[in-house]
Amino acid sequence: MFSDALGFDVATARYLLKQGEEGEGVAYLQEFIAKGSVMAMIDMAEHLDDKGDQSASLTLMGRAEASVTDDDFESRLYLAGALRRGLGAGTARERYFRSFRLKERVAEAGHLATIREMIVNYSHGLNGAPKDSERAIYWLRKAAALGDEKAKQILREEGLS
Repeated sequence: MFSDALGFDVATARYLLKQGEEGEGVAYLQEFIAKGSVMAMIDMAEHLDDKGDQSASLTLMGRAEASVTDDDFESRLYLAGALRRGLGAGTARERYFRSFRLKERVAEAGHLATIREMIVNYSHGLNGAPKDSERAIYWLRKAAALGDEKAKQILREEGLS
């Protein structure tokens, strides 16, 4: 599944929590939260939310959002997913758009898979993006500049290279 640069493994945490090893799972999460793992913070926030402690969950999600760094693509994307699942402060709409902005920042930093997602989002007006052909072309050009052959082909076919 996912792991971060600090060694936190999402699958291990989820396995421990789902197999009735709550004490061990929480200890595992706390170990990595102490090291600054944003992904561990998010998983603990989800665990707390599942247990009915929304206040502690919101606090931890706020900490995760404040702690994520610009160069940590995996944690940023993981945070975006958590916001979409309903974790974090704000209304569903506010979380939805915060999630989209997080993904767009990852794309701006050159994460090709997320750039491809932005192309689709802006081409069709999906996932919080307005339908915007100019923005879709911007992302196509960014993907092509990173060597994406399909993006290069689309730009050629559309006379935009």
